[in-house]
Amino acid sequence: MQLRARRGDKGIAPYIRGYTTYQNDPIGFCQDHLKSTFTDEIKKVIESVRDNPVTIAVSANGVGKSFAAARTAVWFYKAFPQSQVYTSAAPPEKNLKKILWGQIGSLVHDLPFVFTEDKINEDMNIQRESKSFITGVIIPSSGTPEQREAKFSGRHAPYLFFIVDEADAVPPEVFKGIESCMSGGHARLLIMFNPRADRGVVANMVKNKQGHVIHLSAFDHPNVLTGKDLIPGAVTRQKTVERINEMSDALAPGEKRSIECFEVPNFLVDSVAIDKAGKPYPPLSPGWRHVRNPEFFYKVLGIYPPQSETQLISRAWTDAAVSRWTSYVARYGEVPPPTTLPVLGLDVADMGADKNKLLQRWGGWVPRLRGWGGVDPDMTAIKAVEIIKELNVPLHAINVFVDGTGVGAGVAPRMNRLGIPNATRVMVASSPTYKTEMGEFYQLRDQLWWSAMLWLKNDPGAMLPPNDELIDELLAPTYWTGERDGKLRVSSKETMIESLGRSPDSAEALVLSFAPAMPVAGAFR
Repeated sequence: MQLRARRGDKGIAPYIRGYTTYQNDPIGFCQDHLKSTFTDEIKKVIESVRDNPVTIAVSANGVGKSFAAARTAVWFYKAFPQSQVYTSAAPPEKNLKKILWGQIGSLVHDLPFVFTEDKINEDMNIQRESKSFITGVIIPSSGTPEQREAKFSGRHAPYLFFIVDEADAVPPEVFKGIESCMSGGHARLLIMFNPRADRGVVANMVKNKQGHVIHLSAFDHPNVLTGKDLIPGAVTRQKTVERINEMSDALAPGEKRSIECFEVPNFLVDSVAIDKAGKPYPPLSPGWRHVRNPEFFYKVLGIYPPQSETQLISRAWTDAAVSRWTSYVARYGEVPPPTTLPVLGLDVADMGADKNKLLQRWGGWVPRLRGWGGVDPDMTAIKAVEIIKELNVPLHAINVFVDGTGVGAGVAPRMNRLGIPNATRVMVASSPTYKTEMGEFYQLRDQLWWSAMLWLKNDPGAMLPPNDELIDELLAPTYWTGERDGKLRVSSKETMIESLGRSPDSAEALVLSFAPAMPVAGAFR
């Protein structure tokens, strides 16, 4: 994109040098020098950047987060000497160039006197001196995690500010690189995103309160509150009421409320919107409505959907399982329930950063996972047997289901020879062994994931350790039925790798523990 400051404009005030007096007044700087005004909610975001190392803006659509981020970037750059501002966004590149730098470019064009002492480059860069600048950092969609982390590591300056837009789709190694730069000096991080799916590194930051979290709802925007276009280009009452009609239904008399419901705000009662065919919807009635399209939660309310329409496993189920685990451990310690025998799943490392993961499931209780590197099948078998022997359980009473695809093909037979008779090779691409009311599974892997889902959903004794990596992986897959054969499918491992930025080794180990037990001569041997 091109950034060019207009020159020779008549009536432009001389360059103002007193920007450093605004270090504690970003709102004043934006009003006085960038001619910008903000909603009360957006002011909270900007002031949080001033006051907190990490600010997380969880936002509905059209409420002005990118507008605010661009102006906060300019404030930080102008108010602090030797300041460096790094802006980024999830791939593709246009997310950064057209949205955030579109806003910055408008400021450069409309307010050239603010940038008279700056060198304006066309490739997302504004520079005052060699060590003071605003720049765009493109996250490569290819390459290794180490290469992506390196793009954000090693940044050091007296004043550092990182802005990450569309952050829910940003790989975790980017945040790892940023974190390594924030250990000293005056450092700030602004994370912005629409909460489409409650999983990933940013979702965990919100859940664990690893920053000052601010929710931006369309219901709080002045345009929606007043029904007037007070802030042109932002979300409107018409669009909000249209989405309410399109994405939700009024509860029927006697119908109970659930986590998928919301109450119509008083200021929207009797509001009317026009549909896409030009016809008016009925006036909105007071009371509660049930959301039928999960997009409503993040587009209008600025919160995570309780569960996306095709998400296999709900965050509510995993949270409940972790809560039960924590309560159990507080009472009994990290020991398995008595009179239970473990079922184990072993996901065998394939290549690169993958790890071998061994998971035990004692009835409903799952202890912390054991993992180790290396892709040598013989050493994997030896290490797994060493761990199993530590359990002090008769070896013939233990079922171990081993990923038998690819490099894992020889692991189960080697474990048999090492004294684990019921180590079973699971071929996940083989035929399933049961079907559901929704129909048949496409292959055994889909059945195993479905079994794990039913366990978390229905078993009040299901307990998972507090492991963010495991939870993220369990929340990653979606499900659907094939158009041609009608068979039930779960997201492939390759799709999950693309979504997570890593292999779902921990979740695959859990899923393997639900493999059907087969006799020695069976197809899974």
